[in-house]
This record gives sequence, C-alpha cells and structure tokens, in this order.
Amino acid sequence: MNKKVSVIIPTYNEKDNILILLPSLLQKSCVAQIIIVDDGSKDGTIEVINDYMRKDSRVLLIERGFKQGIGSAYKEGIKKATCDFIITMDADLSHDPSDIERFLKEIEDADVVIGSRHVNGAQIIGWNVYRYLTHYIANLFAKILLNINCSDVTSGYRAYKRNIIKSVIKIVKSEKFNFQLETIFYINKLNFKIKEVPIKFINRRKGKSKFNINEAIDFLKLLIYLFPIRFK
Repeated sequence: MNKKVSVIIPTYNEKDNILILLPSLLQKSCVAQIIIVDDGSKDGTIEVINDYMRKDSRVLLIERGFKQGIGSAYKEGIKKATCDFIITMDADLSHDPSDIERFLKEIEDADVVIGSRHVNGAQIIGWNVYRYLTHYIANLFAKILLNINCSDVTSGYRAYKRNIIKSVIKIVKSEKFNFQLETIFYINKLNFKIKEVPIKFINRRKGKSKFNINEAIDFLKLLIYLFPIRFK
C-alpha cells in the first residue's frame, strides 16, 4: 500500500490514552504525519507528546492553551496536513488504528470513508441500551431530515481525500462536536461520494467524556439551521 496519511487527533487531558495510541500509530508505515491539536491539557498529555516528537519527526503538536472545541481542532489540523489522505480519530482509544489500512483501501472509490457504528458488522462495546438507542435515533433523524447518505453522521473516525475536506471546511461553521454533522452534510450536498464501513467502537475506558447536554442542544439547533439549506 503506497498511500500515506496525515492522522489528526484532538486532545484534552488524554495522557493515559495517548501513551497507548501513539505507539500503535507510529508502527504503521502508511502514517506519515500525526497532528495532535491540544486544547490546554493539564494532566501531562503535552509532555508525553513532546517526548514522542523528540523521537519521531512524524509527530506534530499544535498547542492552543485553552478549550476551543473539537471541530476547531480538526479544522486547524486539516490545514496543517500534508498527505493526500487525512484520517481523523479520537484520542480515547474508542477507534482502532488497525482500521486505517481498511479505510485507505475503501477510499480508492470514495471521497470520504466513515467508520460507522450503525451498519451491518459494526460493534459497540461499553454502551447500555438507552445510550445506543438515543444515538441511533438521533443519527437516523438527522439522516432523514437532511437527506444524508450516511447512517452515522456523528462518527469522528473518518478518512478524507485532502483536497475535498480542505475545500469543505471553508464553509463549515461548527467549532465543536457538530463539526461531524455539518461536514458530512456539505460533503453529501456537494455530491461527493460517501462510503461507510463497520467498525468496532469501544467506549472510553480512561479519562472523561467531553460530550455534554449543551452539545446535544447544539445538535438540534444545527439540524434546524441546515434543514432549509438542504433544499437550496
């Protein structure tokens, strides 16, 4: 496989997880660049990343000092990416790095590959029935309302063709979790090809989730904002 990727990982207090994630990524020959965008970690995350930067030139740290949102972090990382293909993933070990090669194979005839939790063959480990159903229904509602050809519009595990995502983020306004929904909405609206592949999603084992009720409210607000744009 000759494809090279830039991997973008937003972090905020993910020391324990990044200690596991970085070595697994660095052993992959297809990974030419790892861009970590940190929003002011206080738990030693930055020190761990700096240590890896001294060992391997593929690791790049963007320190931002304070929380600016995961969407904002992705935008900044995408702008710095130099490879033709870009992988976005979470730092909390919910995304398996072994899927990267599969994503790169699938993107040969697509513009974006989504690691989906809601297609045949997918697994979710660590969620109760209530969380699964609310997540599934929210994604289904967004898919139908906005006419998006994707069953997991909130998945952060994705592979993009760099030229496409760099053009799309110019019109994406979301700076937080809604970046995922708004990005895939415009990719779909602009008639780029989306492909979903099943993943094994593991709920975070260490650290604290950054998602909260305000993000859920913002999700609903974005649906209302994007709905009329669907018809333009």
